[in-house]
Amino acid sequence: MQTLYDLLDNLIQMHKALYTLAMQKKDVLVKGDVDELVAITHQEQKLIKGVTAVETARMNAVRELTADKGLTLQEGTLAELIKLTTSAEEKLRLTSYRNELSRIVSELRDANELNQQLLKQSLSFVNMTLDLITDTPEDDFIYGKPAADTYRQANRTFFNKKA
Repeated sequence: MQTLYDLLDNLIQMHKALYTLAMQKKDVLVKGDVDELVAITHQEQKLIKGVTAVETARMNAVRELTADKGLTLQEGTLAELIKLTTSAEEKLRLTSYRNELSRIVSELRDANELNQQLLKQSLSFVNMTLDLITDTPEDDFIYGKPAADTYRQANRTFFNKKA
């Protein structure tokens, strides 16, 4: 059981680190610092790989524990393990770990949803700015020659969209 507890402690710490990065990412998104955003994303990717590895180890530890006790689990979740555990102390400790993991994952999900909304707003702002710069000016006909240059003026833009 101690191995499982250590793995659960590790999972909680990794999720807390992901939450800290999500909060840093929010500040970076507000500032618009692309380089820092890329650095945070790389750190997140490393942590996610670590979480995946620890979660696999946790699932294996749960399978071993239940196999040693002669029990079988369908999904290998903590809730299922808590139901099958007979010791009151182990149930209490596993419930505490499960509640803490649920709390931090919920906070992480909320932070990531906020960051996703910020990214969408930033992207729509960039697209609007690009549209303003690259679209053909509709009012060019006012200052241009009426007949001969109409076609050429309608196709003139600041940037070549086809590039």
